[in-house]
Amino acid sequence: MFCARCNKPSGDTDKCSTCGTRLKTLESAKRRGWIGFGAGVFLVIFPAAIAIWIDRLMAGQTAPGTAGFIGRLNLAFVLIAVSGALGMINGWRQGHSGRTNRAIVIATVVVFAIAFFLAYTASNAYNPS
Repeated sequence: MFCARCNKPSGDTDKCSTCGTRLKTLESAKRRGWIGFGAGVFLVIFPAAIAIWIDRLMAGQTAPGTAGFIGRLNLAFVLIAVSGALGMINGWRQGHSGRTNRAIVIATVVVFAIAFFLAYTASNAYNPS
C-alpha cells in the first residue's frame, strides 16, 4: 500500500502511520500518473492550437494596443504549455514509480497561476477602439 499524501510506502493495510490518510495501491497511483501525463499532453497541444488560431485571427488588426495584447496572450499560452510540460514530466514519473514530485507539482501550479494572471491583465488592457 502507498500513502498519496506522504509519498511513502506503508506496511499498514488501512491508514498511513504518519499522517492518517487512507492508503492507495501502487497501481492506482501509477494510473493517476498516466492520467496526469495525458492531461499534460492536452495542455501542451490545445493552447498551442488556440494561440495559432488567435494569431491568425488578429493578424490584420492595426488598432492601438493590439500588439501588446497579442504579446501578453502569447506569453500566457506559452506558460500554459510549460505547465503542461511540467505536468507531463510529473505524470511520466508517477506513471513509472507511483510517486509524485511535489516540487514539480508546485511549479506547475505557480506557472499556471502566472499564465492566468497574464491572460487576465491582457484582456483588461485590450481596447479595440
